[in-house]
Amino acid sequence: EQLELTHNRNYDVLDIQGTNPPPAVIASSATAGLDGERITGTRVGKRNLVITLGLHPPIEENRIALYRFFGVKQWVRIYYKNRHRDVYIEGCVESAENNPWTREQQPQISIICPQPYWLSVSDIAVSFAEVQAGFAFPFSIAAPGIPFSTRIPTDEATVLISEVETGGIIRFYASGAVTNPRFYNRTANTFFGVDIEMQSGDLITVNTERGEKSATLLRSGVTVNLLGDLADGADWVRFLPGENKLSCDADSGEEYLTCTLQVTQKYLGV
Repeated sequence: EQLELTHNRNYDVLDIQGTNPPPAVIASSATAGLDGERITGTRVGKRNLVITLGLHPPIEENRIALYRFFGVKQWVRIYYKNRHRDVYIEGCVESAENNPWTREQQPQISIICPQPYWLSVSDIAVSFAEVQAGFAFPFSIAAPGIPFSTRIPTDEATVLISEVETGGIIRFYASGAVTNPRFYNRTANTFFGVDIEMQSGDLITVNTERGEKSATLLRSGVTVNLLGDLADGADWVRFLPGENKLSCDADSGEEYLTCTLQVTQKYLGV
């Protein structure tokens, strides 16, 4: 269930605080005999999103409706769209304050977002294959027919990432015997791989996002953890801001390997 705020005759969005890039948390320490300090670590903290609304009649009915969508301790997702970005962010409702005894009621909703980045509504999908056209005009079809197109596997692709480094979901699918599949980010000089003999119909799914890392094999309806089968030197591949050159291969059976990548763009602000 969704509540439209900006195109709803019952509400006016008067103000939104917290849509800009959140401040960094910078840790530093002093060194004896040296001026200044040394930076020992940096990270981005949580985001506090504060929405101020104006209520239109029927005041009480519209105010109570807000309690249903913005109950304290409740997990919510906020969508935002402009000419350049279509994004969302999730958080927990900290408070929903309002003075019901004023003529013009302006409830204020505070949402704490532990993951501070805005996420794209539509993911980037990359397939390591291209489709070669096989159908053109004018034409005539003789028996036994012609293909409209042909799928040709390729071992290289490029993905363009916005201003925030991110992880992604890598999938290896085998249509035949495949040995030791590998996925590379040539730009970051990192790779992910597992030492395993894949059978026809096997699907390996890898999540490289921090806090969600996993590698599983789906075979004949049974899911198996592959964390114990990671290749030597394998890394949880990250995707850097800008253009990332990617590739995939295998020790053998590469012609039976299909590799795809799914990435959710992250944004500092809107």
